[in-house]
Amino acid sequence: MRFNAGYSLQQGDALETLDMGGGSTISLKVTGQQSHGLMTVLEGKVHEGGPPLHLHDAEDEVVIVLDGELDFQVGSERDRLTAGGILWLPRKIPHAVANLQEKPCRFITIITPSGIEGFFREQRDYLATLPPHALPDPTVLNSITGAERRPVVGPPLTRPSPG
Repeated sequence: MRFNAGYSLQQGDALETLDMGGGSTISLKVTGQQSHGLMTVLEGKVHEGGPPLHLHDAEDEVVIVLDGELDFQVGSERDRLTAGGILWLPRKIPHAVANLQEKPCRFITIITPSGIEGFFREQRDYLATLPPHALPDPTVLNSITGAERRPVVGPPLTRPSPG
């Protein structure tokens, strides 16, 4: 694989896979190193839950659902995507995504510009210290290097209450 030229990865291959706890992973496919800072491309697999409501000061995201369902909130709008659905997450707009179903969800995320990879690595290190099903402390998340550009502004998405 040559990093300053085009390259390919087969399904299941990654430059690096981050274990985010609870069986959820982030597989980095393209990072700033390969794209000269232009973008990060990752494949996410989420078994349960997702990050709290947050925003990105300097990054835009596109999420494409491959398998399963992904609940989302963008601003005050909340909805669900199924396989093949696409979600545009512009910078400075609060958003959250979560798998609230029993089946795992798999998706591709394209983030521009790159640079969020280091933030994900630090998040992984913190999340690895939590017991199963524990919610992360927003204060700790906001203390991770780079969090000032990606602040937590609300709770994670949860299943609506019945009735």
